[in-house]
Amino acid sequence: MENDIYTTFNTIFSEGPKPPKSIFLEIILEDNKKTEVLDIFECLLNMYVYGFKKLNLSFNEDSMFVLKPYFLSIGIKINIELVQFDTALFNDPRYKYRYCSIENKLFLSNEEPETPFFVLNANQLPKSELNHFYATYQYEYEYLIFLSFEYI
Repeated sequence: MENDIYTTFNTIFSEGPKPPKSIFLEIILEDNKKTEVLDIFECLLNMYVYGFKKLNLSFNEDSMFVLKPYFLSIGIKINIELVQFDTALFNDPRYKYRYCSIENKLFLSNEEPETPFFVLNANQLPKSELNHFYATYQYEYEYLIFLSFEYI
């Protein structure tokens, strides 16, 4: 993903949220390769982390939902589920076959990410729809968070 996308993210998060579907976001990949659903998912995940940092949100349950209206402005609904941590969740299909995990330092560091690093899951199943991709984030031993996106 090129740095131009971060310029777009900066523009989106520099003002308040716009009306749903009012911003067109174009994803252009290097080497003119075909855009796959996982590329869209990764772009949206990068946008989520960028917005979290740009708006200087602190990590708590309320702040996880602050970005929802920004995503609606580009025609995307964020699905966020915070679940009290329990090791049984490691057998949840959303965790077991997730696309990736979000590294702890992405949310907790004060630096804006250049290109966030997500830990890919070796147990992935093939996915063809945007809302089939899940990222997980474990906040200490309090919550396990499931993030996914879907078109509105």
